[in-house]
Amino acid sequence: MTRVFRNNFGRKTVKPFKKEDINSMIVVCKKNKQQAEESNNNEQIYLWDRNYMMLHLGRNLAFRIEDLVQLKINNFNNGGIYWREFKTGKEQSFELHPTLRKEIDDYINRNKLVDGEYLFKSRKGSNKPITRQRAWQIIKQLAEEVKVSYPVATHSLRKYFARQYYEQTGDLIGLKEMLNHSSEVVTLRYICWDEDTKNSKRKNFYLGG
Repeated sequence: MTRVFRNNFGRKTVKPFKKEDINSMIVVCKKNKQQAEESNNNEQIYLWDRNYMMLHLGRNLAFRIEDLVQLKINNFNNGGIYWREFKTGKEQSFELHPTLRKEIDDYINRNKLVDGEYLFKSRKGSNKPITRQRAWQIIKQLAEEVKVSYPVATHSLRKYFARQYYEQTGDLIGLKEMLNHSSEVVTLRYICWDEDTKNSKRKNFYLGG
């Protein structure tokens, strides 16, 4: 069952993160990593670097959290990524943005990770990934710290990617295919594109005289 933050009116639809909130969550990770560096706490340095990269990849890859936490170093080759989705069994293979590819390489290098190792390792065991439940705890704690007030869950990262992609490209058909949705209507509902959003966008659209 998907877990969300609740309010006084009960369960609400999980929302995409707002841009300012996900950016604030990433700032928290970077600040905590810097504090760990100042105190020479290597374990905390890695944990906060890991948390940062989990958020950053989550907002850029649109993977389900159970797929994200299972990524290994050898899933990244020749500037791209290859993965078989846990839920659907569908293969994913695509080139990464060059900046994102460099950020992943830098993360791998500074944490001395090698082929066969998980990208987001748990403190339990020598090479075990963090669980979906632990990923949710991290996301929830960060969201609470930056005072996110709307319902969020692990899907909020994937929804953030989807919402930003649609707003920036208008490519609804391509987004539907990326998310493996059955129709464009399902995709619009998924990204919480409602009547208020449409009206707001239209009000702010002006072509000039």
